[in-house]
Amino acid sequence: MSFRYPVLLVVAHGTRHPGSVPGGEFCAQLQRLMPGFDIRLAFLRNAPTVGNVLQSVSQEPDLDVLLFPLFFARSSIVSDELPALTSRAGLAPNMLLPSASYLPGFVNMLASRVITEVAAKGNGDRDDCLRKRQKTAVFLVSHGQKRETCSSPEMCELRNSIAQILTCHEIHNVQLDGQPSLAGWRDMTDCRNALFVPLFAGDGLHCHEDIPMEIDVRPGEKANILAPVGTWPELSLLLVDHLQLCLAHGVEGEALLPFGDT
Repeated sequence: MSFRYPVLLVVAHGTRHPGSVPGGEFCAQLQRLMPGFDIRLAFLRNAPTVGNVLQSVSQEPDLDVLLFPLFFARSSIVSDELPALTSRAGLAPNMLLPSASYLPGFVNMLASRVITEVAAKGNGDRDDCLRKRQKTAVFLVSHGQKRETCSSPEMCELRNSIAQILTCHEIHNVQLDGQPSLAGWRDMTDCRNALFVPLFAGDGLHCHEDIPMEIDVRPGEKANILAPVGTWPELSLLLVDHLQLCLAHGVEGEALLPFGDT
């Protein structure tokens, strides 16, 4: 299958941080990788809004529009809000691609980056840490909601999938707004060598200020914060691979895939 005038609309949440464009770096990477696509960015809580962009592109009959949710947790936004917006724009349900954390290869991508980062910081590679029993506490940082008293089943499954690969490290879920709280990370581990993985679209206020403030590194602690996952070049490559596979099989999009690698 081929598209006549393909548009890939990347959907991010938005930000309160002036000058920050969550998803902007991701879109730039995609445009370089897929020059035949028109890569656009829209937000749920900022302008340009998803609804307005969809309304605009749906009025151009020659455009083939795909939506990619740049989200890392299964929420009502992914399960309800975006499908409703897609339907109102007259797009077929399968034009809504899997969200970022459901792309095939996502778990291995996270694990590989953690292994690389730990080795670069002098804590040894995976084989080395097994021999020397060196350990890093890895925290998967999601936004969460204040009413949440525990991690969602999807985040627990993501954590478990990564833990099966990184067997010599501790893997924990923490949230900015919900529980378990990022601010309480010390209560979850005896390890004072920590690595934080922000499951966010870009360098908004949360990544610039909130996450470092909640971590609050103290003397004697090592705490490294990775770049937001939504800015990783590896993530854009995962999406390109998924689109190529879908197009090769004549399918524009698929239902959401479970965590894990296929």
